[in-house]
Amino acid sequence: MALKKHELLIAPAAMQDIQDGIDYYKKIDHKLGKRFLEAIKSSFRELQANPYYQIKYECVRIRTVKNFPYLVHFIVEGNTIEIHGVRFDKMENQKVNLKDK
Repeated sequence: MALKKHELLIAPAAMQDIQDGIDYYKKIDHKLGKRFLEAIKSSFRELQANPYYQIKYECVRIRTVKNFPYLVHFIVEGNTIEIHGVRFDKMENQKVNLKDK
């Protein structure tokens, strides 16, 4: 019996975080920008299968992006995963803003 995948919603702020990461890595090497995007997509697919990571702050869960120093900040509500940010791991204040929710 296959488990039902969770629906994925990506906030505009998270989309901007992803684009900023792609742009940064493309400046280093065009292929690196593509690898970053593929790593993000892989993280999202894995989240859809199992989003139940430990809550880190408020109701936000965090998952690392494989091979890149980024963290996916997300909330699970029922069968929906809301991605609120994809932040560089070393950011001083990396918490996402949930007020726009």
